Amino acid sequence: MSNVKEKIDNFLLKPFYNQFIDDINEQTMDCDSMLDIGCGFNLAIKKITYRMKHSVGLDVFLPSIEKAKASETHTEFVLEDVKTYLERMPDNSFDAVIALDLIEHLTKEDGFWLIKQMERLAKKKVLIFTPNGFVPQTPYDNNPWQEHISGWEISEMHKFGYTVLGFGGNKNWRGERFAIKYKPRVLWKYVSFYSQVYYHKHPKNAYAILCVKNLS
Repeated sequence: MSNVKEKIDNFLLKPFYNQFIDDINEQTMDCDSMLDIGCGFNLAIKKITYRMKHSVGLDVFLPSIEKAKASETHTEFVLEDVKTYLERMPDNSFDAVIALDLIEHLTKEDGFWLIKQMERLAKKKVLIFTPNGFVPQTPYDNNPWQEHISGWEISEMHKFGYTVLGFGGNKNWRGERFAIKYKPRVLWKYVSFYSQVYYHKHPKNAYAILCVKNLS
């Protein structure tokens, strides 16, 4: 029965599961190199990195780097503190610099610093994915860096020159770690994903946001 449910879910929700990575792929089609800051283990990113000449996965958490390396999600992996790595890299080192689910784990001060560094290192595109506003999250998977510390608003990303796309349906329908709040959860999961058709282009009340800046 569980396999049947998975197949139905995959059939009905696949376009929404894929939309996030498809958007990043579309935004970076003119890029041959990428820095993925706080890369974690994201198998879907291979859809983008496989066509690039060079991609670097940067993370401070060894288990995530090991999993990513085993799956060859990037051509190079760096186990290092984000600050020390970024500070020693020269300007315009990569066509694209991305940070997916990272900036909310930093203080606002460090987040502002991160954005400046990303824009310094990127030749063409900067992409940042984060919850829309502050969403509490406690550490899990023995990873102390999973805690959410800051929230990022659409209005401030617009001030920094970013266009914004929405994901995950209405932000009031989901809580910590993207979990559906209401019952029956199966129904609300479908409502949430299908509502992405609207929230994708109208992100004001979306759960999460993809922020894109074109530097070229």
